[in-house]
Amino acid sequence: MKVKNFFVAGFVVVAMFMASTAVFAGDKEICSKQIDKYLLMKMNDGLLPGDEFNPYDFKGVAAAAGEMLANEGGRTHGDNNHAAITKLVSGHLANIETAASKAAEGSVESVGHSLRFLYLSCKACHKVYQTEKRLRP
Repeated sequence: MKVKNFFVAGFVVVAMFMASTAVFAGDKEICSKQIDKYLLMKMNDGLLPGDEFNPYDFKGVAAAAGEMLANEGGRTHGDNNHAAITKLVSGHLANIETAASKAAEGSVESVGHSLRFLYLSCKACHKVYQTEKRLRP
């Protein structure tokens, strides 16, 4: 009887593990899509040599932020912390998209400010879920 209970308990644990990894597997794909767009925005921070000859790419940054924001909508949330971090990331991306779309005086600084907080939000999510749940990229 104990062997049967042990088998059933083991089956339940494996099923729960597979279900939880299936929910977060999509997040890994979303994060891998986001990296290229993030780097495109990061390369426009004005710190590269020769930037005085290369104008800031407002349209490219706004488009990248828009695509990242659309990708964030595809996330599934298994807990409240993940939902809160996704909300922060989406807020920062919306700020970046708005500021870059205006292309007005001070937009570069506004984008840079939101980009810094976007980095911190992404880092928090990756650190929490990579160390605690081992599910993030």
